[in-house]
Amino acid sequence: MAPMGPKKGSARNTQSNTGKTSSRGGISKRRGAGPLRVDRDGDLNMDVSTTSASRSDSKRLKNNSTPSGTVTRTSSRNPRPTAKAQQIIQRVINGDTSQISSRRVGRRADTEPLVALKVEGLKASKAASNQGGGVKELLTFIERKAKSTGQITRPIKIRKSQRSGDFVYITASKEDAQEILKVNGFTFAGASLHIIEAPEGFPNRDSTPLSSTALEIKEQLRSVLSTRYDVNTKLLNLSSLGEDPQLNQMGFFRGESSPEKMFRALMAVCDGLFKTPQAKRDAIVSISLAGNNVNDVLQVMSLTETFPDVVNLDLSRNQFGDLKALQKWRHRLRNLQTLLLNENPIEVANPNYKAEMVTWFPKLLNLSGTQVRTPEQIAAAEAAARPTPIPQSGPDFRDINRIGEGFITEFLALYDTDRHNLAAKYYDEHSTFSIAVNTHSPHAPDVPVPTWGAYIRFSRNHMKINHSSPRQQRLLTGLNQIQHVWRQLPPTQHPNLTTQLDKYLVDCHPIHGLADPAGRNPLGVDGMIITIHGEFDDQEPGTAKTAKRSFSRTFVLGPGAPDRNPIRVVSDLLSVKAFKHLPTQTTINDQQKQQMLSELSRLTGMTPEFSRLCLEGANWHFNQALASFHEKKAQIPPEAFTTV
Repeated sequence: MAPMGPKKGSARNTQSNTGKTSSRGGISKRRGAGPLRVDRDGDLNMDVSTTSASRSDSKRLKNNSTPSGTVTRTSSRNPRPTAKAQQIIQRVINGDTSQISSRRVGRRADTEPLVALKVEGLKASKAASNQGGGVKELLTFIERKAKSTGQITRPIKIRKSQRSGDFVYITASKEDAQEILKVNGFTFAGASLHIIEAPEGFPNRDSTPLSSTALEIKEQLRSVLSTRYDVNTKLLNLSSLGEDPQLNQMGFFRGESSPEKMFRALMAVCDGLFKTPQAKRDAIVSISLAGNNVNDVLQVMSLTETFPDVVNLDLSRNQFGDLKALQKWRHRLRNLQTLLLNENPIEVANPNYKAEMVTWFPKLLNLSGTQVRTPEQIAAAEAAARPTPIPQSGPDFRDINRIGEGFITEFLALYDTDRHNLAAKYYDEHSTFSIAVNTHSPHAPDVPVPTWGAYIRFSRNHMKINHSSPRQQRLLTGLNQIQHVWRQLPPTQHPNLTTQLDKYLVDCHPIHGLADPAGRNPLGVDGMIITIHGEFDDQEPGTAKTAKRSFSRTFVLGPGAPDRNPIRVVSDLLSVKAFKHLPTQTTINDQQKQQMLSELSRLTGMTPEFSRLCLEGANWHFNQALASFHEKKAQIPPEAFTTV
């Protein structure tokens, strides 16, 4: 089998046997014959000379008109549209408006080499139900995220787009394509995007039924594949295709470009045999391309499109001479475990190629018969790459005279039953309130994801609100604004804080330097910051539908103004998200408690009894207990310490 693609010095760029320079194939552009002529129906006018003569005669008759000004016309037809107009009209008739781009691109952009990319994820997104299938929203999202992720000032432009099945194909300049590829893995409308290069370009949108010849070829290729598939080992054996008698009889190896086209055809037939990606993974585990004289993976790139999850791949006895010939597969085949490159020139030209190849394929275990990783190493690398939650050490509640406890207990009860008087008691003309909606947070699988219509119009989520003006407008300042918005938020029901404390995490810390509402302390006054994480049920306005949500709320409390409530809310920040259970607390056994008792007694000099009281007050969190000791050391009675 000849190399599947052009090589340097190949006949594609030289003269053929007939002495004429070969073109790239297809229908070449006519030169020197003038523009194409079309009639009113958009059909080609094959009698160009007659048309030209008719126009010359018409012009001559106009110059030699009668004294009365009448002109003898040779045709009563309306002016014909240009060939460009006919192309646009035909696209509209066929329903293909993707290439009639609304994005204005200059002449220079039209001549730039464009890179084709393939985007997967739109079909699974919430935007798929939008008018137009969500394509417009997807393109806008990709352009915006590519610009912000790359931190560049110039705009990112998608030149053309086309939806085909589960994918959206797009083109962009080489520079813009590099930035767009960085959006791979981003979440769009609830679905993860998968963006890769599409060297094969846009798929053919021609819906014309296959001819009898094409159907015959398709059936012959299916026959070839059936003889080369082992159902027991799940191996698709495509080795030595150049020696296959059926493929030779079909004439695929008579021209230089035929083998590459034949391979793409084989992959297209394979793609049509499976309805889902999972069906491919279940049926095809191993593929062999050994002995095909391939010298660049570009010649068999369609394999990674059709079988991106193949586990074992045999490329032995080919012509791969260096890493560059394999580089296009660097970010593909992420599940590949075995790769054979035996009897390729790269083994001699670059004996150290294995070290580089290991970094390309994260799950590779066996490379050309050599074990390069163990399954345990892969598992450890995957575990290290996964994001791990911040260890939850439990609440740290450092209250002062039980002020924080009294406030938060009263607040939750009144927020559910009497928001108007709650705001009047604790908020004044300088208090601020804002709400942020997080629609993409992890959620409990056993609880339906709620809608956000009642909250989203007030949301000040800085990940979504990028401009300073709307950010400022959604920061509510003063009692009247806060009461006005609270009336529009859905009614809620929080669990009872005193009887269901396990449904909350509450932190409380003293802070200093708050503005003195009385104006007597220029250096500020003391206050506290309270953060509470929990849940509530709310009711959708106008319906009886309820939803469970998680929330986090952070209060900054300070002294009230003269003749007002002694405590005021300086700042109130509410964040709401889909419900998720709070993390469970780590159980500490008796041995661990005894170790902490001994260590705390050693560091503080306290007796074991007082050390136990300190640890119990901090829920057996050692660092919190030690911090609490240093804060209150002056208040601890002398009998709490051991005598020397």
